[in-house]
Amino acid sequence: MTTTIGQLLPVAAPPQNQPHRVPLGLLMLSRGYVDEKQLKTALQAQKDSGSGRVGEWLRHLGAVTEEQVTQILGLQWSIPIFPLNQTRQYLECAHLVPLPLLKIAEMIPVHYVPSSHHLYVAFVDRVNYTALYSVEKMLECHTEPCLALQSHMEQALEDLHGQPRPTETLIETLCDPSDIADATLVSAAKLGAHGVRVTGFSGYVWTRLISPTGVTNILFQVRKTPLEPRLELVLPR
Repeated sequence: MTTTIGQLLPVAAPPQNQPHRVPLGLLMLSRGYVDEKQLKTALQAQKDSGSGRVGEWLRHLGAVTEEQVTQILGLQWSIPIFPLNQTRQYLECAHLVPLPLLKIAEMIPVHYVPSSHHLYVAFVDRVNYTALYSVEKMLECHTEPCLALQSHMEQALEDLHGQPRPTETLIETLCDPSDIADATLVSAAKLGAHGVRVTGFSGYVWTRLISPTGVTNILFQVRKTPLEPRLELVLPR
């Protein structure tokens, strides 16, 4: 298990932003949401501040709405927009992924189709495909990405507090693969776990222990990353 976790750590590291083929600002310009002056102003503000995304600056300048930014992001990613403000179906499946991971990755499982084992996962402004792949392998399902408005996502994540969830433990002091493996095996023995699964994304190694009493999730925050990025799954022992 130590080797497997060591190989997971680069995958668990926070993802690097990848540029899109067509910039969001140009898409907004082509759709008539903004004019050249507004776009140049937003780009200059972004450059001067050294932070923020073009869509955020356009919203700050009052040139576009949150809905318009999300619509264009959907075009960039070629995925649908999920109306989080119109349904609370996410309360039925959001427990499948530990809450700290949902917050750090700004995502939420929004709909599960039992007949086909499809899980739809919403993101805010970009799809974290490492997270999507990790969830798919951890839960043995097919994942499909979608987008949601940031304000709706924030409200949905807030609504999850107080909802029934599996046991979730966050450990921020362990970073060595052998320590993570030892802690996982000790917990598995205490719970009498008959299945142990491990994956990692967004700065964490996520272990899922399946025992007669239910599911226990343990999250280890990653502080070190070896060289070769790989994703492995520890099957039930």
